Amino acid sequence: MARKHPGFEPKKPHLHKDLKFPEGFLWGTSTSAHQVEGWNEYNDWWEWEHQPGTIADGQMSGRAADHYHKFREDFDIIQSMNNNAHRLSIEWSRINPHKGEFNQRVIDHYIEVLQDLKHRKIKTMVTLHHFTIPIWFAEIGGFEKKENVEYFIKFVDHVVPQLKDYVDFWITINEPNIYTMMSYMLGLWPPGKNNNRLAYRVFNNLASAHKLAYESIHNVYPNNVAQVGIAHNVISFYTYDKHSFSDWLSVKIADWIWNHWFMEKTKVYHDFLGVNYYVHKRVKKIGLRNWGDLALEDRGEGRERTDLAWEIFAPGFFDALVDMSDYNLPIYITENGISTLNDHQRARYLISYLKELYHATKSGVDVRGYFYWSLLDNFEWDKGITSRFGLVEVNYKTLERTVRGSGDLYQIICETNSIPHDLLQFIGHKVSPEDVVKEFKKGHKY
Repeated sequence: MARKHPGFEPKKPHLHKDLKFPEGFLWGTSTSAHQVEGWNEYNDWWEWEHQPGTIADGQMSGRAADHYHKFREDFDIIQSMNNNAHRLSIEWSRINPHKGEFNQRVIDHYIEVLQDLKHRKIKTMVTLHHFTIPIWFAEIGGFEKKENVEYFIKFVDHVVPQLKDYVDFWITINEPNIYTMMSYMLGLWPPGKNNNRLAYRVFNNLASAHKLAYESIHNVYPNNVAQVGIAHNVISFYTYDKHSFSDWLSVKIADWIWNHWFMEKTKVYHDFLGVNYYVHKRVKKIGLRNWGDLALEDRGEGRERTDLAWEIFAPGFFDALVDMSDYNLPIYITENGISTLNDHQRARYLISYLKELYHATKSGVDVRGYFYWSLLDNFEWDKGITSRFGLVEVNYKTLERTVRGSGDLYQIICETNSIPHDLLQFIGHKVSPEDVVKEFKKGHKY
């Protein structure tokens, strides 16, 4: 009789099981005010859009998706998708259109918006600064001047006490690294400057603004129980050649500047960490002229890309989450999504990236929620309305909303708090999300 080798265990059969997420996991979508509300005439982006050559094809936000008036219809949709959380921003320039002037009617509108979500038992995450600033604030130098930070804090001090009963999580600033790079290094966003020294100053002032806002919000809440963080854009950096010391050093520098510098500046001023993840880069040189040089080069590997030419590489998502877990903070994915006109591609993207998120939770990363970007097609800044991120399609002529097949997939994931194994089995280049949903519902009652 043949002997069994010591330590040998027969291979276990492949288990057709669902990939379950932790109990109490938050499933939602994200939006930002200027990108979906419409008619934000008092902010710097409104002025910027009216300058020739600033937006692709000369497009302007205009009425956008008119979410300001159609929020209930949009919240009906997120409820039908079984979302238990939603992230949105409030527009500083609507609330504070002129220096020293606050519009109570607009604040009451946002209270109504948040009350509607709470009535639906949907947890709320509110962003205070999502790229746009009031025109009057821009005219006095915006975040270029340290003394101007006090005006942002006055805004925070004015709105937080009125909204606090309806907000579960506060985001002080969305993507300070992106804001600094696009507005002050590449000059593609307002105020359109290209000045490294000025960018460094803005970056420091944003860190100060976050810390002061963090303290201000906590002072408003009884027993200091507020939940405050940022939405931090994180990139997964890889080397071209893993045996190259210079490539390794380039990755170390890129990773520290992009992913960790702001966090190091604001240590102990975070109750959680919001992670916005879109991009994976291979680095083979150290670029010192600007941050963009650290990640401009892509190897021609023939990988699938989004309509914005961002490489689709789901394992980078896992690596970024493991990297950010070093801060020992609860992590919420505050943005992750794909710009594409091909909803089959969006479905594949959604499943593949959520699968990496699942593996991150199993590896011990404390991820507590996922907010897809975005609920609706929106005004995608300098790319205009051509770039489509939404699980919900928006007809900009009629404002009609249509849930895409990828939105139906997301509904199944949210309702089951899992990626059902059937979704892993059926997703592929020749399978539409509509077919996946039909096949899944045929064989499952959930």
